[in-house]
Amino acid sequence: MKKVNTLLGVAAVICFNASAVHAQHSVSLAAVVERIENPLLSNVSPGGVTLMRVIPNYAFETQGDRARSRLSLGAVLERSSNTLLVASRNFPSLGYTWAYSWPTADIELRANLAESATRNTQFAELGRITVDSRERSVVTGVLWNQELTARTRLTLDVANTRVSYDTASLEGYRELEMSSRFSWEATERAVYFFEPGYARLTASGTGAISTQARWVVGTRGVLTPDVSLTAFAGQARTQGSQISTGNLGALLLTFSGNRLSSGVEWSRDVAAASGSASGFLESETLGLSLGYRLMEGATVSASMTSSRSSGNEEGRGNVSSLTLENQLGASWSSTLGVEDRKFRGAFGPSGRGWAVRAGLVYAYPGR
Repeated sequence: MKKVNTLLGVAAVICFNASAVHAQHSVSLAAVVERIENPLLSNVSPGGVTLMRVIPNYAFETQGDRARSRLSLGAVLERSSNTLLVASRNFPSLGYTWAYSWPTADIELRANLAESATRNTQFAELGRITVDSRERSVVTGVLWNQELTARTRLTLDVANTRVSYDTASLEGYRELEMSSRFSWEATERAVYFFEPGYARLTASGTGAISTQARWVVGTRGVLTPDVSLTAFAGQARTQGSQISTGNLGALLLTFSGNRLSSGVEWSRDVAAASGSASGFLESETLGLSLGYRLMEGATVSASMTSSRSSGNEEGRGNVSSLTLENQLGASWSSTLGVEDRKFRGAFGPSGRGWAVRAGLVYAYPGR
């Protein structure tokens, strides 16, 4: 809590003392009711739970001739009807970004604190289930962009992440990431890039250290006015208790029409294994999405995502969802959705659950 108060104080001082030409406040408030059956995806379902969530968010932005800043405060206030399955918790979030621009360069400083439930983060990132716990992440970083020529650009990014849990069975870690990107704009519709990087991961409990060196080369471009493509491939070499080399790759193809939109995304990565002493783990994700605008302000969307992690904790998680979003007015909107989750473990349990949620959102971009 002391770190949160310090970060908030520094952000407020910088934000309100900036010589801003333009300042804007924005507020949003969401209320969500969610019914989840078998939330931890057990072999035999222990029953269901109803979650009540209130999600307030506030943002203050300033924009000057060269400098800009953004302070955001938010929280997820969650209450459970069955605390034996899912605990009642509050998940705060705090973020601050300050940026300054020159004619051919810009710098961005950022700091973020966020808390979330491990039952969601672990499943989404690595396709595995875990105990119901609180995950806290604190991220600080700096980003530098430099225009080398009219068609080439160099980007340097450094981030320091600290992750902790309130459950002894999950081990926190610290990760230092450094990456650079050299990009070349071949045409107005095609950009090529080369991105080397380095990461160092230190487990909190054991102090074990793992390192990773990686590189990728790829392209980003517009195929037609409605279709865009991003793709890259590369390798990562990980060194810890063992030395291994893994392949990296990603493909994102999107279509955006007048009413119909769709996307296909596939990626293979080597990322930090949250909550375990395994260091870096290989993960693979495949996602499909489809959206259709029924009328002005009303959109129905469907998505399917499959995530898989390898190693000693190998497993595959699948999520399918259907959502209806409706704009009720200038500041009000509603959401209604259903979701199906499946988990298939290579060396452990497998299970399936589903959820139904309804929400009402108020958003006011004030001045």
